[in-house]
Amino acid sequence: MDLKEGCGSEASRETESGGMGSLGGPTSWQSFAHRSTLHGLRFIFPYSSSSSHRSTSRRLLWSAALLASLVLLVLESTERLAYFLSYPHVTSVDAVVSGSLVFPAVTVCNLNAYRFTRLTQNDLYHAGELLALLDVHLQIPEPHLAEPHVLAFLTEKSNFTNYRPKPFSMQEFTERVGHDLKEMMLYCRFQGQECSHQDFKTVFTRYGKCYMFNTAEEGKTLRTTMKGGTGNGLEIMLDIQQDEYLPVWGETEETAFEAGVRVQIHSQAEPPFVHELGFGVAPGFQTFVATQEQRVSEL
Repeated sequence: MDLKEGCGSEASRETESGGMGSLGGPTSWQSFAHRSTLHGLRFIFPYSSSSSHRSTSRRLLWSAALLASLVLLVLESTERLAYFLSYPHVTSVDAVVSGSLVFPAVTVCNLNAYRFTRLTQNDLYHAGELLALLDVHLQIPEPHLAEPHVLAFLTEKSNFTNYRPKPFSMQEFTERVGHDLKEMMLYCRFQGQECSHQDFKTVFTRYGKCYMFNTAEEGKTLRTTMKGGTGNGLEIMLDIQQDEYLPVWGETEETAFEAGVRVQIHSQAEPPFVHELGFGVAPGFQTFVATQEQRVSEL
């Protein structure tokens, strides 16, 4: 009988502890809730001696308030994340009048890469097929399509009987056989001042040997311009030397001829992409080109 009463007394003490640990202290979850900086969590899981007098309804109110706050936090965070992933941006376009601008680089290329009369016997031996002047057997493919003086020149240069070929360099070949600006240039002025081929730098593109004006070179000051209009920029007159053009065959249905120069106007910071970004200038015409500078600033 005494043993049963002792057990009942022990069970009563455990019930009055209000969820305490086996030794009468708070559980780990209650300790976390009490120390947490999340507002309201310690009111939902109290463990003080006075917690037994707190109504269940108050704990439910705190739980509802905390749950509603978490739901609002998740919704607002989701909306902000979706807005960020949409990559919003604001573009502002302003037209600014400048008193002085750096004159752009101007790259000029002859549409013909190699001059016919500058070809040597060694050039034809190594590059005759590449230039469509000889076939795989180093023979003239269609002599009846060439003019007499052209055929005579080609016949002489393509006679490889007892010929001993010499070393061949494509870079040296392009430099030597490409059009020379000194011979092409008939007139050059920049802002009314006379200029020459020496103001151009040789560059190599898909069109072979080309020439660039106002390049960024060490120890050299870039040319600037105060205003636009005719007479305030670069003026050049060129002889395209069309009699040097390849191929030398007469016009056929399979042959397409182009004559003139290709020009690209670009900044000194970018290399010339004349084939992709340049424009053509036909022979026998005067062409005026106006440009505007656009700058993009990314925050």
